[in-house]
Amino acid sequence: MNAHNTAIRCIRARAIPVILALSVFAACSDGAKSPKNAATAGYWEIVRQTDWHGTFYDVMFLNETTGWAVGNAGSEESSLIAHTKDGGKTWAHQNSGVIEPLRSVVFTEAMSGWTVGEQGTLLRTTDGGETWRRVNTGTQSALFEIQALSPKELWFVGDYGVIVRTTDGGATWERRSNGIGRESLRAVFFTDSKRGWVGAYGGKIFHTTDGGGTWREQQVPDSTQHAELTRLHFTSPTVGYAIGDRRTVLFTRDGGESWTHVTDGSMKRHETVYGQERVEGQEPLHTYMLYDIAFGDAQHIWLVGDLGATLHSPDGGRSWRHQLGGRVERRGSHPVLQGAAFFNATTGWVVGEFGTILHTTDGGTTWEEQSPTGAFLSGICFIDAERGWAAGDRGEILTTTDGGKSWTPQDSRTMECFGATHFLNDQTGWAVAEWGTVMNTRNGGQTWARQPTPTEAILLDVYFLNERSGWAVGAGGTVIHTTDGGATWVLVKTPAFRDLFALSFVSETNGWIVGDGGTVLHTSDGGATWAKDNPFGEKWLLSVFFVNERVGWVSAADGTIHRTTDGGKTWQPQTTNTLNPIYDLAFLDEQNGWAVGGDGTILQTYDSGGVWRSRRSGTTVDLTDVHFRKPTEGWITGEWGTILRYVVEATAQIR
Repeated sequence: MNAHNTAIRCIRARAIPVILALSVFAACSDGAKSPKNAATAGYWEIVRQTDWHGTFYDVMFLNETTGWAVGNAGSEESSLIAHTKDGGKTWAHQNSGVIEPLRSVVFTEAMSGWTVGEQGTLLRTTDGGETWRRVNTGTQSALFEIQALSPKELWFVGDYGVIVRTTDGGATWERRSNGIGRESLRAVFFTDSKRGWVGAYGGKIFHTTDGGGTWREQQVPDSTQHAELTRLHFTSPTVGYAIGDRRTVLFTRDGGESWTHVTDGSMKRHETVYGQERVEGQEPLHTYMLYDIAFGDAQHIWLVGDLGATLHSPDGGRSWRHQLGGRVERRGSHPVLQGAAFFNATTGWVVGEFGTILHTTDGGTTWEEQSPTGAFLSGICFIDAERGWAAGDRGEILTTTDGGKSWTPQDSRTMECFGATHFLNDQTGWAVAEWGTVMNTRNGGQTWARQPTPTEAILLDVYFLNERSGWAVGAGGTVIHTTDGGATWVLVKTPAFRDLFALSFVSETNGWIVGDGGTVLHTSDGGATWAKDNPFGEKWLLSVFFVNERVGWVSAADGTIHRTTDGGKTWQPQTTNTLNPIYDLAFLDEQNGWAVGGDGTILQTYDSGGVWRSRRSGTTVDLTDVHFRKPTEGWITGEWGTILRYVVEATAQIR
């Protein structure tokens, strides 16, 4: 029932053919058999959301209390700059005045700071970030890193061989890229005014001994050629590190005259060298992409990267252990971590995707969320007034035992993007995701296990009639069915070949499925046969909800809702007064229903949809799923980890 726009990011990242909008339905055990009670007066309260709608690319701290993080504000018309004065207990927004993503930040003292970003963006502050002003760089190339050797001397690098230096605190800037050509430069590190290194997208490292007057390419191992190098760090003029994609970690003891590929063959050496049990199908030491390196001191090093990975070396890089990601998995989603900063061997921060800010005071043994991870939530399900689950991006599963006032992440054992979740009771539930993924729990989510399926399609909706009989639908007309609780799933042949977004069953025999191209499928024999109809033309049908065999509704990407009173033989359009996609529908009975959609849309009807009234949501994020158990118990999920709870104002009923 919900359009899963953020799942598109996961799909594109895995090079699956793009689906313009993904829809999911989190039907729960009460399903279409909701109690027939009149609507009750109430309002919607936001109980969970991330503090930051975007991705942080870098973080730096001057001391244990004062720090900044910069990044991209996603759909909002501003880049991100966050500032803390209390070690991250609170973070405040600083206005950058620009919309370009910011990639790197450095402060030389409490008041004086710089940040660089895309489109040649260079910003400076002299008041601790209260105000930022743009500095002309003379380039439109993306800038990726800035380093300060002193308040007077700074360097930044970027695409097309951009290497720029100032020696007078930014009063003047000069190009220092002789011999670099048009390399796409991602990293820069100088140990003094003369000796420095830059790293390039193509796996190249260049070295200068004359302050950038000339540059010489250094030889890197064949195994890392053409890898993107993202960061460089030297602890002395001779000892240095380089990291990047393909799990690349390089080490030098001679200033880069020779580089050792630390992680070359790491799969084979995983157990013998790093002391970690090899687990089939898991990355051995690192994730595919490493983005940042941070030093607490010369011995304690941290790396961060894809899929929530944080790695630690306590001995200067001789051995590494996962603290997050890999075999040691975070509970909840696994966002890409892009920036890290450590003040000493125990105190540090990492930042990344979904506005994530994590903090440790024990060297990474434990981490606290200073900004809740804002993974896209696609579905929500409650089995009673207190106990519920929400599912979403990057394997996110959240659970609540207090009616949604607070949420705790569970370890779903997958990093795929969930499309929907469904629970029958407080123990038994399922969640479906990309690559034909079906996860099942038999103990309320304490543990999740993958069930084998006959498909690699993106699964977008799941519904179980009982502990044995269940259905899931997804991309490319995929329909799968189980009669043994998911121990085995079989592909079901239907006339559909377009993407299927939602399903609704009112009994073991009668069910409906909808999808793109106006697809409507109906079965009256428990799925043995399916009839296909196309009464809406090419509309993208995102949601379907039937309360009995005769009465049901569908919603579409153009903001329309249609109703049938004859089991889908005919459909009548209803006025919604919105052009936003309607991602989900939920009805309590034939009269009382709710709809949610784009830009914070919430609609309510008391008369079967004859009139849809707009209700205040308090947010502008896309709302993806709505679930009601009874008139006084409702919940909604959305983008950026958003969850809303319906709060009853009074016991009086609305007539």
